[in-house]
Amino acid sequence: MEKPKTIAAYLRLSRESDDSASLDTQRAAIAAWVRTHGYDPDSVVEYVDNGVSGAKPLEERKAMARLMADRPDVVVAWKLDRFARSVSEFLRLVAWAEAHGAAVATTDGTVDATTPTGRMVATVLAALAEWERSMIASRITEGHATRRAQGRWSSGRPPYGYRIVRRDGAAYLEIDPDQAAIIKAAVSRLIDGGTVAGTARLTGLSEPQWRRLLKSYTLRGWRTHKGELVCEPDGVTPVQFAEPILTAAEWKAVQDRMEALATGKDRAPRRAAPMCSGSAWCYRCNGPLSGGTSDKGIPLYRCRTGHVSIYAQTLDSRVEEDFLAKFGFYQETVVRLEGGNDLSEEMLAAREQADRLAQRMATAGPLLMASLEKLAADLEATYERLKAAHDPDVREVPVPTGRTMAEAWETSDQKERTRLLSSMGLRVVLYPKQREDRLEVTWGGAEDPYAQHMEELEAEERAAAFA
Repeated sequence: MEKPKTIAAYLRLSRESDDSASLDTQRAAIAAWVRTHGYDPDSVVEYVDNGVSGAKPLEERKAMARLMADRPDVVVAWKLDRFARSVSEFLRLVAWAEAHGAAVATTDGTVDATTPTGRMVATVLAALAEWERSMIASRITEGHATRRAQGRWSSGRPPYGYRIVRRDGAAYLEIDPDQAAIIKAAVSRLIDGGTVAGTARLTGLSEPQWRRLLKSYTLRGWRTHKGELVCEPDGVTPVQFAEPILTAAEWKAVQDRMEALATGKDRAPRRAAPMCSGSAWCYRCNGPLSGGTSDKGIPLYRCRTGHVSIYAQTLDSRVEEDFLAKFGFYQETVVRLEGGNDLSEEMLAAREQADRLAQRMATAGPLLMASLEKLAADLEATYERLKAAHDPDVREVPVPTGRTMAEAWETSDQKERTRLLSSMGLRVVLYPKQREDRLEVTWGGAEDPYAQHMEELEAEERAAAFA
């Protein structure tokens, strides 16, 4: 009695949402083909590759690899493209079938690789399937290029700081106000002496994600493709995909800060710096007193060469008492910049565009050179107009904050107190223990930006007292 043939039903689906080629559709067609050809339905074994592309090599598909290892007598699929979408992969399947005495077929009758004619037809159809796949890929690539040129969002999740909106049936990016506010705050902290790792925690992003975002052009509202900035047809002007979150000046300040951190040119201030750091000095060597601790772990100020040392609490308390006695009732003021017409940001953006234009002109042929030279002339004229209108003439104006220096002191942290002391020109000299008063505390000086203002306030108070 002849041994029943084993039938391998191969089912493949690239996407779950592909209803036209669903697994149920394929399964029903194969069941009908088995009945029509007189095979035993019980001899059918299913091999299902779900979510697998037809361009993937046969051995890299789990179900197909298992099928080839089992060596069935007949391999049947719904249609040719279920086997493969490339000629080379389908021919490899046919060669495997011939080597193991297996028949390859499809339920629509297109493929019957048991005859020379059937193999020829199958090869032609497989070539058509591969051509269709390459055409789809080409259309997708061209579509992405068109969307990039139009400033539209192609696909995927929006970058942090932006959200996707739809206008006229197309997708675009717009600023997400909540995320943009977080970015602005983190960038301000970074520029003001923070670190990438520290500011990343403010955004909720990982440090590598935050670093990539800061280095990219994304926060300027621009994009890159294959490492190149996406530009208008002139090859110079960037395509604006969305409103910028950072200005040109802010973005440059971020790049400078990151370079400084990477090269060690600048570091964030040490958190453990004493309150009077930078304002306390040794009587003997005139060197600054640095922070440290005693053998028992008590904070100290001490000379780096070992001449003198003192408990930090002793020095800080003396300075605080002197500061509040002399300036506590004064109105706190901050220096604000007023007036001027600062166009540095616009001028910086123009210089950046000039750099890109110079790179483009270096490789341009004679046909493009005329239009690029006109663009260069327009850019020069724009820069000259900005330069002529750029008149910073910024004035430093002391502005009262509405609170006294004592109130400011009480509500300030150590870093802010250090700033207050420095603003009043604090200088502390530490003498040896043999001296009755080891601390000499003085205020003001020619370099003190507040000294003149304080003198004016005192003069006004004296005048009012005698009025």
